[in-house]
Amino acid sequence: MRGLVIEEQIEQWIEKHKTELLEDIAGLVNIPSVASYDPSSPYPFGEKCAEAIEYILNLGQRYGLQTFNREYYCAVISMGDETKRTVGIWGHVDVVPAGEGWSYPPFFCTQKDSFLIGRGVQDNKGAVIAVLYALRFIQELGIPLNYQLQHIVGSGEEIGMLDVAYYREHYHVPDFNIVADSGFPVCYGEKGMLSVTLNCDIADSSILRIQGGVASNSVPGYAELIVRRDEAAVAKLNHLPSHIQYSQTEEEITLFAVGKSGHAAFPEGTSNAIAVLLEPLLRIAWFEESTHKQLEKIYDICKHYDGKALDIHCEDKLSGALTCVGTLLQGRDGRLALELNIRYPIHQSSEVLLQQLQESGFTLTNIHDSEPSYYDPDTPEVKRLMEVYQAVTGEQGEPFVMGGGTYARKLPHAVGFGPGLPTDFSSLNLPPGHGQIHGPDEVQSIPNLITALKIYIVALLELNELYQVG
Repeated sequence: MRGLVIEEQIEQWIEKHKTELLEDIAGLVNIPSVASYDPSSPYPFGEKCAEAIEYILNLGQRYGLQTFNREYYCAVISMGDETKRTVGIWGHVDVVPAGEGWSYPPFFCTQKDSFLIGRGVQDNKGAVIAVLYALRFIQELGIPLNYQLQHIVGSGEEIGMLDVAYYREHYHVPDFNIVADSGFPVCYGEKGMLSVTLNCDIADSSILRIQGGVASNSVPGYAELIVRRDEAAVAKLNHLPSHIQYSQTEEEITLFAVGKSGHAAFPEGTSNAIAVLLEPLLRIAWFEESTHKQLEKIYDICKHYDGKALDIHCEDKLSGALTCVGTLLQGRDGRLALELNIRYPIHQSSEVLLQQLQESGFTLTNIHDSEPSYYDPDTPEVKRLMEVYQAVTGEQGEPFVMGGGTYARKLPHAVGFGPGLPTDFSSLNLPPGHGQIHGPDEVQSIPNLITALKIYIVALLELNELYQVG
């Protein structure tokens, strides 16, 4: 590990640039870069994602680094000799939609006490700026590198990672890849990701529309049902619990419910608003019989996240149990569609899961599978990263496998490495379910991000020692 002198330099440099770091994060968070894909456009993931890419490139230029715009799919900020081996550190500037129920403005970076609040402060804009500052440190101190370092920032991670697919097709991928979109210490494997839409008919003509969720990889925090207003429907309103709100006009009644949103890969502690909405309606027999049965199935799927309602539950020792979240519900004109976000164990086959889903009574459409990823944790690079984490934090830690999906699953020789660290933000007194990635009032601990920045700087210097010639 590096000596005390460089450790003190790192501490002093970070303290000197802390205000700038937070300002640069705020500027990026203030851009509402929710991606939508149109390959025919000069801005393939939308103008706001392109604006975020330009923002990163401008910062890189300001700090004396080489910058390249890869057709607004990715920004590349690099340093070092391109004839040497390459190390890539990946992040993304696109975010999931804000969703409902925020206490703070989602696309404004609020600093309160030692926390940042805003969409993307965790996933993944805070990390993108932290990595940029790690490169800036090396640049300003004039440290020669034994490898070429590339900070590659995508703009379509949240909607299928087509940005990385484009990059791999058109540009050279670094020899070793670090994805700064995970937790510490090192994530060396990711579960498979299976997305599939379940379709069925609903015969109850009183249902005008039902919908829930805002993103395919988020647990729904809001759901609503619009029904035709008649005497029978009005009478049923008296039997609703207080957490089911409603409004009405002469022709319609709108029922809505709020859950606890969060990332679909980590559904523990969330509450799916679709299930919250359906439970009391099913209990008071709001719907006609055949529709009741279909919505009861939807309720069972959304109430739990273990896949047992669809008979697809499974697990392995390496990666744990399958999770299955109903993330997007749309129903109108007698048709109902529920999108599932399934994270399955490394040793499971998606073909087996799909065969089981075919027997569920639903019609399957929009099937997308991303196979599990795995990288040998005994490689020299991973061992160095582990040593850095342990030295900087004083924590032992163990490399791990997770259900989240990052660029690592799309890249060769790739691992996840931070910036996530355990955070207690109870002092903010946010409503239950707030503060997490993909949820309302997304929170980033400033001290944790500063620690992550130090880890990234030391890690890059340690890789420099590992790749030292001779």
